[in-house]
Amino acid sequence: EKPKRPAKKKKPLWRKILGTVLYLAFVFGLVYYTPKALSNFLGTDYPLAAITSGSMWPELKKGDLIFIQGVKDAKKEIQVGEVIVYSNERNAFTIHRVIELKEDELITKGDANNISDQPISYTDVIGRLYKIGNYNARIPKLGFVSTSFSQFIKK
Repeated sequence: EKPKRPAKKKKPLWRKILGTVLYLAFVFGLVYYTPKALSNFLGTDYPLAAITSGSMWPELKKGDLIFIQGVKDAKKEIQVGEVIVYSNERNAFTIHRVIELKEDELITKGDANNISDQPISYTDVIGRLYKIGNYNARIPKLGFVSTSFSQFIKK
């Protein structure tokens, strides 16, 4: 015969409520302050972006959440070969590789695309793909959560 376990004491209601309130405060703090801390660290108002297409495959995959490093002067800082984030004509982000630098504009192209994009102004550049050593700062699949959540909010 198995020894009987002592009966668990029921937590008082106030402890359950306090636990729930503390948990919600923690989650809110995480959701609210993490982007602000990332903004300060990475030097941009837009520290995160989700990859929504396969245009940068295989380096970046649909559903990746990437970290964006801000640039103060894109004309001086951006180099050919870098992956940048820029605001496109639909006021959305495009994340493509720089293939050519001109005097007043630059040209990008998705790694998986056959043709280059229309030239963009240096002022449209939001930032560059943040790297840790030689590795892209990205979280696979987490971008799906971001895009699903933003689509839910729009409805």
